[in-house]
Amino acid sequence: MSSIYSICLLTLVLNLNLYQLTNAFNLETRLPVIKYGPKNSYFGYSVAEHLIVDENTRHISEAVMLVGAPRAQSGQPQTNHSGVVFKCPLNTIRSDCTQIRIEEDNKPPDEGISKDDQWLGVTVKSQGPGGYVMACAHRYILKGSDFQWGQGICYSLSQYLDFRRAWEPCYNRPVSKAHEQFGYCQAGTSGEITEDYDIVIGAPGPYTWRGTVFSNSVRYRIRDDKTWYLGPVLENESPVDKYSYLGMSVTSGKFFDGSTSYAGGAPRANGTGQVVFFSKHKGESTFDVSHILSGEQFASSYGYSMTSLDCNGDGRIDLVVGAPFYYSRSEGGAVYLYINSNGKFTK
Repeated sequence: MSSIYSICLLTLVLNLNLYQLTNAFNLETRLPVIKYGPKNSYFGYSVAEHLIVDENTRHISEAVMLVGAPRAQSGQPQTNHSGVVFKCPLNTIRSDCTQIRIEEDNKPPDEGISKDDQWLGVTVKSQGPGGYVMACAHRYILKGSDFQWGQGICYSLSQYLDFRRAWEPCYNRPVSKAHEQFGYCQAGTSGEITEDYDIVIGAPGPYTWRGTVFSNSVRYRIRDDKTWYLGPVLENESPVDKYSYLGMSVTSGKFFDGSTSYAGGAPRANGTGQVVFFSKHKGESTFDVSHILSGEQFASSYGYSMTSLDCNGDGRIDLVVGAPFYYSRSEGGAVYLYINSNGKFTK
């Protein structure tokens, strides 16, 4: 276990410049940037750094923080605590964050939709400098006279934080068996946008909370693949059992070869928690399962959170996995760092 504590320090560095990987750095604790949001809004539940790039010079024109407040009042008519995503300048003013207008301001939701307590801002991610932004509401509901389906929804925004489109990966999928199918997807519990312009959405709810991972092309250009890809969910095909919560976290990277793999955390799989890797197979909308990592302690929720990055500067994408309920006599919680060595992980 000692190796898991020798990890890269993943710290949000608020700076207007891009940095190259260095061996060490100091953290300035005397002058922190502190921002406040609405009371009881869960402001800060999710945070992402975002860089807006001038399209002519390709220089950074603005650096901001995107902050999710999933219990905030959005101001949309006939909604209650639907959630807000804020844009915060990187300065020392504590109360200058402004609401990003993702949804309609002046009219209520369409009939058959409930946004009350939908938790917009539960997930907020930036693709990177000059890239897309995504924000999700995993408790977004489609309803009728005799049903309410917790489908979940995500939105993509331009680098300037203008609305682009909504993403509902579970829409029009089978719901006749409710939670045993796609009735309670909870899509958007996690998500990210890859460097290949894929939007990746974690949905821990399908098929009795086995869960799955979806992906599609975020650009949606004429020549882009518009297929919804997803991990296998049927009982005899899914890599995990019921109540595994696959999709509680997601990440991606070129881990094993030159193509992008998608990883989903399943914190209750196998008793310990697991991370499942998926890859696309030409002509198929269902991902192939390419690899599975397992936690080492029962009920440690291995896979509850994770990220991918080149931690040691060798040009290969490494993996970091959280297990928040890992326990030993002297310490609680664990973070696992997997170094990518020619397509194989070493812990």
